Amino acid sequence: MSGIYFRPVVPLLISLMVGIWTGCHFPGRWTAFWGFAVFGLGVLLFLIIRKRQGRIAPFLFFVALGYLSIQPWISPLFLPNHIVHFKDASVYTIEGTVAGKPIKEKARSRFILTAKAISDKDKFVPVTGRISVSIYGQDPGLSPGDTISFPSKIRSFRNFNNPGKFDYARHMSFRNIWGTAYTSGMRLTVLHKGNTNGIRQKIENFRSRISLWIDNQRSDSAKGVLKALVIGDRSQIASPVRSGFYRSGVGHILAISGLHIGIVATASFLFFKWIFTHIEILLWHAWTRKAAAIASLAPVILYGLLAGMSPSTQRAVIMVSLFLLSFLIEREHDTINTLSVAAFLILMVHPPSLFSASFQLSFGAVFFILFGFISFDKTPLMEQKTAGTSGIRFLFRIRSFFLASLFATLGTFPFVMYYFNQVSLIGLLANLVIIPIIGFIVVPLGLISVLLYSLGIPLADGCIHLSLTILQQAVYLVQWMSNFPYAAIQTFTPTTFEMIGYYLLILVLLLKREKQISLKTVRIAVSIIVFAGLTDFGYWVHHRFWHKDLVITAIDVGQGSAVLLELPGGKTFMVDGGGFSDNSAFDVGEKIIAPLLRLKKIGTIDTLILTHPDSDHINGLLYLADHFNVESIWTNGEGVQTGGYRRLMDIAEKNNIRFPAYEQIPKNHEINGVRLNILYPPENFLARREKERWRNLNNNSLVIQVRYGSTSFLFPGDIMKQAEKELIQQVGEGLKSTVLLAPHHGGRDSNTTPFIRTVSPEQVVVSSGWKNRFGFPHPAVMKAYKAHGSRVYNTATHGAITFRSDGKQLKIKSELKVKE
Repeated sequence: MSGIYFRPVVPLLISLMVGIWTGCHFPGRWTAFWGFAVFGLGVLLFLIIRKRQGRIAPFLFFVALGYLSIQPWISPLFLPNHIVHFKDASVYTIEGTVAGKPIKEKARSRFILTAKAISDKDKFVPVTGRISVSIYGQDPGLSPGDTISFPSKIRSFRNFNNPGKFDYARHMSFRNIWGTAYTSGMRLTVLHKGNTNGIRQKIENFRSRISLWIDNQRSDSAKGVLKALVIGDRSQIASPVRSGFYRSGVGHILAISGLHIGIVATASFLFFKWIFTHIEILLWHAWTRKAAAIASLAPVILYGLLAGMSPSTQRAVIMVSLFLLSFLIEREHDTINTLSVAAFLILMVHPPSLFSASFQLSFGAVFFILFGFISFDKTPLMEQKTAGTSGIRFLFRIRSFFLASLFATLGTFPFVMYYFNQVSLIGLLANLVIIPIIGFIVVPLGLISVLLYSLGIPLADGCIHLSLTILQQAVYLVQWMSNFPYAAIQTFTPTTFEMIGYYLLILVLLLKREKQISLKTVRIAVSIIVFAGLTDFGYWVHHRFWHKDLVITAIDVGQGSAVLLELPGGKTFMVDGGGFSDNSAFDVGEKIIAPLLRLKKIGTIDTLILTHPDSDHINGLLYLADHFNVESIWTNGEGVQTGGYRRLMDIAEKNNIRFPAYEQIPKNHEINGVRLNILYPPENFLARREKERWRNLNNNSLVIQVRYGSTSFLFPGDIMKQAEKELIQQVGEGLKSTVLLAPHHGGRDSNTTPFIRTVSPEQVVVSSGWKNRFGFPHPAVMKAYKAHGSRVYNTATHGAITFRSDGKQLKIKSELKVKE
């Protein structure tokens, strides 16, 4: 059969995706797109009745359909009693039903609550909507279906508003979750337990029993991985093990997706086909393959239920089920068209799936595997015809497996860079070795063990032990490979333009091999793509190394402080890194600052400057020091016995980062016309600390001033009144600066009138968290700056603030627009 197929679903799918993307980025135009939908449908029906073909009408209809389908998540119309109308108000007693299995972490449990009512002293209001709830302290032992009540505010989701940010609020709206609440286990009341006899609860109870059964086995490091493979619970995979899998390029196997469901489908299909070849009536009617495909649906769905039916698992079950059902079609079917039908159905049911990493990675991998095999005149493994000697067939399968890994890698390469900023250089080799072991041995053994366990057959323990033993060796092998030098490299975040260019280039080359486009078209297309790529490369080289501006970004890190300095010529400095008290709960360096740096194509930080070692200044620097090329670290030398400071020193020693003593750091620097001066503290401050008790961590902060032409910036850390007074005495009029980062986040114990008058800033930046518990910035401080004539920006309301200076003029851009 010719490699050229008619694929009617593909353009419809593309139209739907265009509509969903448009609806997400340009929401609220309901009327216009309802008009497009009605017009497109009318024309489409007219063409069908007249038996005529058309291209514009179907495109217009499905674009409009995609646009309208995403609006309930992007621009929803809430009922008057929806939970969103009670957010960011007073404390209520919230009553509702636990909607899913709570996720247990170190110091808390998280779950989704379907709210039923809220009440306070004066009113009781029935409500609708779902919220995310975190329970701290005592674990109340909740289960899905439990009805509970507790006191809490309902808070809005807040983004860290930086360039290229992860939109957490939108992510939660895609899950139909519209607020968050916090309480302690002691204050939570279970009104009544959920129905333990329901099908859903029975499945959860069975999964819990399997989890406990695996826990009782030996082989500690492999148990968490086996739980991930069998019941979809990845919470107990040790961090070093998880990191090793991702560095080796086999991290995808830890999340149950198309690969796992496909393996179960393939094994089931071959097993049932062998069974049905012995049934005469099926042979007579040529129904062995069809019957095997139908029978295989049961194991696929059961595995999905056992794995918890997460969104990625649901998509995999739908996709694989459609491929199995395609065997019922009498004529030969096109696998690309079948894949498009699966994607189309998933997007119709849940349009936000388009923006899911798992959706993009799964369909990207499968599409390129299928298209790659078609282009190479080969079919996927499930449909291969065996021929020749057993040795030739074996080599053919090895080659096919290698090609499948290669096509999957090519198909997901930009997405892996975009979401993980890491590319494994040994991924093809690791997949060639690890997937057969885990996919075709460990997973089947694990699932057979579960089947035997559910039937009460004693052989189950031996089977699970064998599965864990083999898996343990696979984990050791993964860890060994991940320790290779340059097993994986950190990457920058590709832009949408770069990702589109990459995929166009790969598709053009595959289409040429499939002989669907001419050599002349290929040469023109490749020339345009290469030219665009070189232009993009030139832009980023200029943006990073050839620019003559000083760019300073006050990053929105919540309650903390972090400032990025990009100097003319490309050198970069970080002044503090923000941070929460517990990096294991949320790492500001990893989740906020690193993505911003990688978006800007910054891989080297010449100097990390720590003004003082409080957690909201130091903890975000730890990840940067460990994962970026850092040349040196400046501190005031005041060592403290905190985990963060000791960790920073350990990282500096491990990575050979220069860590000079404070006395050895030159206090005046000039780099490509930019003067960077350390103004404070005095070099003998440690010796004076015993007698002058006010010299605490805050008052001993490094104070940095950056000057470029007629513009200047002052970064005073968390100095307070006494340090401000001494600084004025030492520097005097030299403190005058165009831009000031308000000391101590705009607190009242800093920002004195003499300090404001001496610095005389035109622009003031307050780096603080939204409605933080410290009350930063203090209203009196804000009033004082405004009375002085300074314009005040706050990262809590403006997001990141970027200043760009050519030495003469200063341009200011905030991530969020705020009405003054």
